[in-house]
Amino acid sequence: MGTVLGRTVSFDEAGFDSIEFTSRTGSKTILSVRGKDLVMESGCASDVGLKIKEYGSYKQIASKTSDDGNFEIDLADKLKEGRLYYIPFYYTADDIEYEFQDIYLTRNGDGGLSFVQSPVYDHNVSRCSELWTDAKSLDECLQAQNDVDCNDPLVIDVSNNLCAGLSSDWDKVFAIYTYIISEFAYDDIQLKDGHYVYQDDCASLIRRKIGICEGFGNLFAALCRVQKIPAVVEFGYTETFENFLTDSTKRASELANHAWAAVYLGDKWYFVDPTFDGGKHFVGNSRVSGVIKDEPYTYNNYLMSLEAFSMKHKILDADTIHSIESTGSCGPSATYRISRDGTLTISGSGEVKMPAGVNGFSKVVFAPDSNITSIGYQCFIDCDLITEIILPDSVTTIRDQAFNTCEDLKYIYLPESLETIGQEAFDYCDELAYVYVPDSVRSIGKYAFDDCPRLIISVPAHLRGFAANNYVDPCRVVVR
Repeated sequence: MGTVLGRTVSFDEAGFDSIEFTSRTGSKTILSVRGKDLVMESGCASDVGLKIKEYGSYKQIASKTSDDGNFEIDLADKLKEGRLYYIPFYYTADDIEYEFQDIYLTRNGDGGLSFVQSPVYDHNVSRCSELWTDAKSLDECLQAQNDVDCNDPLVIDVSNNLCAGLSSDWDKVFAIYTYIISEFAYDDIQLKDGHYVYQDDCASLIRRKIGICEGFGNLFAALCRVQKIPAVVEFGYTETFENFLTDSTKRASELANHAWAAVYLGDKWYFVDPTFDGGKHFVGNSRVSGVIKDEPYTYNNYLMSLEAFSMKHKILDADTIHSIESTGSCGPSATYRISRDGTLTISGSGEVKMPAGVNGFSKVVFAPDSNITSIGYQCFIDCDLITEIILPDSVTTIRDQAFNTCEDLKYIYLPESLETIGQEAFDYCDELAYVYVPDSVRSIGKYAFDDCPRLIISVPAHLRGFAANNYVDPCRVVVR
């Protein structure tokens, strides 16, 4: 327990005794605590500036500057037990300036110091079990996948041009990251646009040079994979450390609000967030009249350790071909099992609703003896890895938003038993190519197939007006 902004909150006083920072060439700077001393050790840092401040009051407790990044600060009686302190510091390494704000310190009951662990760190450790380092898993992180289209000729050409003459993987990844944060603009207009369908595939992003977090993650991973460097896109939740600490978002909705990437270098996975480091923003009232606002870019979220990255990021899943093996309940009388190869198997009966945050699978199958009758509200919402689904003949109902924002879903089989398709059931499934709606369906809710610009959909005559309120119509509607 400790005190933050006058409130008593719970934080892990055991925490960490060291945090690692990695330069663009792989050199390390280590910030650690030894008893009552704060220690920095580095073989690459210069022009270091470090302060220790009380969190909330911003009262400065101590400071230090150094030319070479190797020093100790004696904090013997300067910190109060159970209080939270933060350490803003900066340094230069390999000609790159780094600045960090989210390192936190406390004094324990025995008088010693420890870094404060993010409340979502343990959760992130469990989710990172997806980032295996065996040869088979790493090879899977080199393959073309969904919008990580590393087999696209344009993507291959751009990656090879960026990395021409570079022999080190560290240098190649740095060139790729610099390309994204310096040349691409974050699309602020897209966040306000609820109607236009944007593409996050890498080729589209390269041509437009404007995108959002998922697109930047896709592009980073694809460009790395061209160079045979394992990389993945990750989805999750981003928040301030204070809000994580005071529990206001730790138990919040598990729907992702952000995406970033991870890359495997030197026998270790590192986390990168090009959205946070990018300088350009596409702003304005519409995608036609918008302009690019240019600001400086940084490398403060580049090659981060999980300890530091967890201060603002909660990991929900990674877009990998393999999955974390798990089982659980997905309805009053239904259960699920996820296997290593990314297959979700649903068993039981009645309505199925996947738990929030459980979406790290690419294939959905229904056990032969199952009797699933309803695909529940938001059952598969934002399950980006799914490309096709065959619903069993027992299903009669697809509820509202059941497959909403399944951006890589290309095909779904709707059985002759189906009677109802809910509102926004397939909204923003922008890769959906063909759907045959059987005669048994009595109603299709509003916006059920909205924002599906590539879709060819066949419907019975009594449903001919299903798309009347759509903002973005299907490519073609065939009325039988």
